[in-house]
Amino acid sequence: MWTRRRFLQSSSLAVAAMTCLPAEASPAKGPLGRPIGLQIYTVREAAAKDLPGTLKAIADIGYTELELAGPARPVSEMRALLADTGLSIPSMHANMADLQAHAQQRVDYAKELGVRHLVCSFPSTADARSIPTGSLGAGMTLDDWKWNAEQLNRFGELARKAGVRFGYHNHNIEFRSFNGVPAFDELLRLTDPTLVSFELDIAWVVTAGQDPAAYLKKYANRITQLHVKDVRKDLRVTTELQAQTTEVGSGAIDWKALFAAADPKHIQHCYVEQENFDRSPLESIRISFDYLSRLGAAS
Repeated sequence: MWTRRRFLQSSSLAVAAMTCLPAEASPAKGPLGRPIGLQIYTVREAAAKDLPGTLKAIADIGYTELELAGPARPVSEMRALLADTGLSIPSMHANMADLQAHAQQRVDYAKELGVRHLVCSFPSTADARSIPTGSLGAGMTLDDWKWNAEQLNRFGELARKAGVRFGYHNHNIEFRSFNGVPAFDELLRLTDPTLVSFELDIAWVVTAGQDPAAYLKKYANRITQLHVKDVRKDLRVTTELQAQTTEVGSGAIDWKALFAAADPKHIQHCYVEQENFDRSPLESIRISFDYLSRLGAAS
């Protein structure tokens, strides 16, 4: 027979046992105190073959945030996948050519999915003339970059009306100079800060021979997201579109100094990305995650 005394004794033992259970680990944070995210382009081949399985593998590593390279599945399917994995999608890419044709659809998709940042991932030209991708930096004129700035402002206004933040993601081609001024600086100057933010890709800045820490300090109030991407130690500096990447912490970038230059008040999200691989992409993203987790725990 259960007496009040026996019930209290049993309850006390149950509570004591529960306190002995290991607490669920908190998600790992990076050096800026932000969740460690992943740009899905890094695992593009695996995602194309098996998106649900790939998202589960990403979550199992410890990633909690994902940046889409474009609309992946209908919103209802994506929501189900996110619910299954515990991932969130704060940001999504769309290139300039795609935005010229489908800007409203991309904004609507982002809003419906709950994406907060819609980012233009690559420039284009006003006359859509044919320039080989690898030669785009050399082929674009200052007028081309001014046109891109105008388009960014236009799409920024469209996104703002929907409650979505609009941004621009750099490669190395933006650091070709005109009269001593890099095109990237012109984009910053010509875009409206209330409409256009920037996602700084660290590796592409370094590939162009520029100092990302200097940009993080000079334009702290314009840069809201980072692509945390390392470059190979034998990097060849160039403004030609040639990726030379490796796992974060395995390359030439001094990440402690880099993160020390970033302002945590402005950087809202950080995404690991990698284009070149000596091992499987899933192995690579684990190496990058583990490095950033250790760096975050030590900061």
